[in-house]
Amino acid sequence: MSSTSFVNGNHSVGINAFHLQWCPKYRKEILNGAWIRQVLKESIIRTARGHSMQVLAMEIGSDHIHLFVNLPATLSVAAALQLFKGRSSREIFAAFPSLKKYVYYKGHFWSRGSFYRSVSNISSNTVYTYISAHKGKELAQSIGSMQKEFEQMNLISFM
Repeated sequence: MSSTSFVNGNHSVGINAFHLQWCPKYRKEILNGAWIRQVLKESIIRTARGHSMQVLAMEIGSDHIHLFVNLPATLSVAAALQLFKGRSSREIFAAFPSLKKYVYYKGHFWSRGSFYRSVSNISSNTVYTYISAHKGKELAQSIGSMQKEFEQMNLISFM
């Protein structure tokens, strides 16, 4: 799926694509290994499928992860991040118990913070121009209808 494809819901159509980024606690470079990357990737894909999200791109760095994802209209960004971080943390600790015992002994794999940004196939300037032009059209139409109504009222008063 490309980022320009609209998602059709029961009563809505739109693009709800986001660039998400988060990192392990203390920004440790722990995501280097092939096994941990595989567990993380599979966890993210399972989470996305289970909650009707579409992963458009994923890149796992040594100390952070980038995710380009299309969310359903009913799911907030905060909820999506909670799902991704929670499930992947649980699955990483299950696959690598020594991490929880020696490195992340408090039980928190991911840091509390995250980054998100909405992404679309048009720029914010395009949206601003569209809304401004639409507002101008509505104003012109309102003025035109008021003038017609005023003219009709004047004709009625003469009869």
